This record gives sequence, C-alpha cells and structure tokens, in this order.
Amino acid sequence: MTVRAFIILLVVTVIAIWIGDRVASDFAAPGLERSASVLLIAAAIVLPVGWLLERIGWISGRLEFGRRPAKAENEQRDGGAA
Repeated sequence: MTVRAFIILLVVTVIAIWIGDRVASDFAAPGLERSASVLLIAAAIVLPVGWLLERIGWISGRLEFGRRPAKAENEQRDGGAA
C-alpha cells in the first residue's frame, strides 16, 4: 500500500464514520444498534474506495495469516547462541 492510498483511506474512513453517525442518529437507538448502523454505513462507503485504489494499483499484495516472510525462511539459525 502506498502512502497516498493510506492517507486517502484514512480521510475517507473518518468522513464515512462522521456521515454514518449523522445518518444513524436519526433512526437508530443509542448503543449497539447505532454502532452497528454506523459500521455498515461506513463499510458501504470505504469498501468501494478501497476496491478503486486496488484497481488503480496503489494497493497490492495478499494478506496471508501464519506465513513467515521469505527472508526469514532462508536465514540460518545459530541455535540461540547469545
């Protein structure tokens, strides 16, 4: 992810949460219902922006949980000697 993409997503997320709060405060009860409403509204705004930034090429790569980086796999360990 480029720095530009991070800054754009940060600003879009803050604005989306603000919009979601304004919209959800009109129809949702305070508490978990309003939080879930703000989450859904913000996700509906941020997701297309993230997809667009990926299509432009500012976001790339895959997220793989539990995999070690290629550099760590090739390094030899010395048995924990200090």
